[in-house]
Amino acid sequence: MQVQLEFVFDTEPDAYRFLNTAKHFAAKDLIVKRGRSSQHVLIRYRYADGEFDDTAAKLDDLARDMGGEEFSG
Repeated sequence: MQVQLEFVFDTEPDAYRFLNTAKHFAAKDLIVKRGRSSQHVLIRYRYADGEFDDTAAKLDDLARDMGGEEFSG
């Protein structure tokens, strides 16, 4: 199953720092790129089949630590 998440940050440098950190996550078919603006980061990956996948929770925690949050708009 393909998962898509978008995160938003208060500043472009925070978004860029998150982007550079998140692209090194160990997730199948991971794609990390700019989202709707320079303050958004879009992430796509394939959910791990047959096992618990905590990638989304880890990304949420990382974004929160870097001053961002999941975007749902």
